[in-house]
Amino acid sequence: MKLPDDAPVEIIDPFVNFDPSGEGFDVPMPREALRDRESLEAWPSMDITGHLFKKDAAKEERMAIVGDMDKWLQNLDEWKISRAQVMLVSTEANEVFDRFADLGDRIFISIRVDPHDGMDAVRRIDELARKYPSIRSVSMSPMMTHPLAAPNSKEYYPIYAKCCEADLSAFINVGFPGPRVPAWAQDPIHLDEVCWFFPDLRIVMRHGGEPWVETCVRMLLQWPNLYYATTGFAPRYYPQPIIDLLNKRGRNKIVWAGYWPMLGYDRIFDEVSALDIDPAALPNFLHDNAVAAFGL
Repeated sequence: MKLPDDAPVEIIDPFVNFDPSGEGFDVPMPREALRDRESLEAWPSMDITGHLFKKDAAKEERMAIVGDMDKWLQNLDEWKISRAQVMLVSTEANEVFDRFADLGDRIFISIRVDPHDGMDAVRRIDELARKYPSIRSVSMSPMMTHPLAAPNSKEYYPIYAKCCEADLSAFINVGFPGPRVPAWAQDPIHLDEVCWFFPDLRIVMRHGGEPWVETCVRMLLQWPNLYYATTGFAPRYYPQPIIDLLNKRGRNKIVWAGYWPMLGYDRIFDEVSALDIDPAALPNFLHDNAVAAFGL
């Protein structure tokens, strides 16, 4: 394995999960959005997307670490992750955010909000961003809205405006969702209008964009404020147009991101090492583009 020990730069991972409760890691998905029996029986656990990931023996060990702060940080150290972005639901108590307050040089935060919460969500973003400078993005998952709302819907615009005001990035799912809900709300073309209306807003697409990858590529070339993070996919399944873009015209657009604990770093880095990535693009991919995309 060539990475991470042979990485040309310090590595930033902008998608790492942590379980503040220590009692089990759940997906913050409204139950009423699901209809099939298998999903309803699995809710709210990560098993609602279990059909997408092959079982691996170490996953149980990773899930045990996800709620232990010391072991969680030690795991990042072991894999040479110099900085990581943790995903926290905005409705968590401030005490949860306090646990990361002294780790600003290592950990930055993405706060997950529901656009349907309206001004309550906006006020919470404002409160948290003022108190915790390590918050660098607002996470939104159209698939988790109920009723479904695409990211160019009116519900999102107050959040985008607050992101601009607070210098936060918008971190948004695109592509067919893992949970069994309709996909139309995550067609990346919905972000085309958002990029146009908010030229000062940094927007980071995540979770692949399939089957609309070519749309993602065209938009990345069109809009200076738009980025693409490789979350949700094992590296061997990164779409080839994304790798081509990284190697050529979009070297400053593609942000490497893991999907821990759903995927282990051992597998991720083995597979990244096997990809046909121009070595000159690796500093951008592993570090520099995350700095730009999240305003670090």
